[in-house]
Amino acid sequence: MRVGKWKQACTAVALAGFFLTSYSSAARAASHPSPTAQGAILIDGNTGQILYGRDIRGEFYPASITKIMTAYLAITHGWRRTVVVSKTAELQPGSSAYLLAGQRLPMPKVVTAMMMVSGNDAAYAIAQTVSGSVPAFVRLMNAQAKAWHAPGIHFDNPDGLPDHKHVVSALGMAVIAEHAMRNPIFARIVDTHSSVLPPDPRPRVYYNQNQLLYNYSGAVGIKIGYTVEADETIVGAARRHGLFLIEVLLHDTPTGLWPDAQNLLTWGFDHYHNVVLLKAGQRVGTVQRGGRAIPVVSGKTVVYAASDGDAPPIQITLRPSHPDSRAAIKRHRRVGRAVIYSGDKLVAAIPLLSARHMAAAPPRVSRDWWWMILPLVIGISLLGGLVRKSSWREIHYG
Repeated sequence: MRVGKWKQACTAVALAGFFLTSYSSAARAASHPSPTAQGAILIDGNTGQILYGRDIRGEFYPASITKIMTAYLAITHGWRRTVVVSKTAELQPGSSAYLLAGQRLPMPKVVTAMMMVSGNDAAYAIAQTVSGSVPAFVRLMNAQAKAWHAPGIHFDNPDGLPDHKHVVSALGMAVIAEHAMRNPIFARIVDTHSSVLPPDPRPRVYYNQNQLLYNYSGAVGIKIGYTVEADETIVGAARRHGLFLIEVLLHDTPTGLWPDAQNLLTWGFDHYHNVVLLKAGQRVGTVQRGGRAIPVVSGKTVVYAASDGDAPPIQITLRPSHPDSRAAIKRHRRVGRAVIYSGDKLVAAIPLLSARHMAAAPPRVSRDWWWMILPLVIGISLLGGLVRKSSWREIHYG
């Protein structure tokens, strides 16, 4: 790659030990958690950074944590619709919200009831209302999981009832939970302790079955599940002193689930803390655009969950957008992005903004013009030679 094109492609800033060189290596010796769950993961809910994992890509039955995706799609694809409960929905086996065929209920109430008590009848009715049929809704579930690059996910129903084709991975469910929790409606529902459905003939009250909400400081949801085939499962989340952690436990035991859920979160809060890598508006270097060095600032604040032990170095690569553009650039216009890695793990990709106004770059003559100009130059040179030769003859031979 030529030097000029390399400059246009990126400007790399290697920040070895950036903000992270002062930690004691002794703390790294602290023991890792040892949950009884066969699949487990703990991530930073803001960045997706993996803090702990056990068989994170192994595929397990999910049970009712499936309803995380069901609720998200109900919010984004059918929030203003009225749920009409079918007889098939009413007769769904397993945990129930006790809906009755023929009932017409507002979607927000049905979704909340489903998440409170894992109602399979509610999940089935939501799927039929949103997509017209359960198979069509399942296709939507899998398409969304694929769009989020959630590995090891294959949904085959909207409720989590046992099905040999209905499997998830801890990593895949962590990715799904991370995205779902960015939706404020979803985040509010999973943090709700109780809800009420309209009178029919009297109000029905539902209480959230996620014990973390009652017994763990900082807990914000999100969903538990159980079937004989899946055993105990949970996706949990909590916030403390600036950290937002999401955990997934798959195929846990009845006696191990709640201690595991609390211990894994506590371990994360005890051994990680936030480090600000970049602040919004912070000057981070320059990018090459149209032959100009454009000074840039960070478009947002980047926070990294650092362990109390030694942390790997941070690398920040600055990449211009439209590197050949020679147009004028206004201050605080997006001109590229910064890609931030810790080792081989992507931490964040954020926009870069121009630090000041830049005038348009002078036009650049393309090399293609030389093929048009060169014959003209040669022609003019030859013509000039002929004129001089003719003049010489006239002078000497009259």
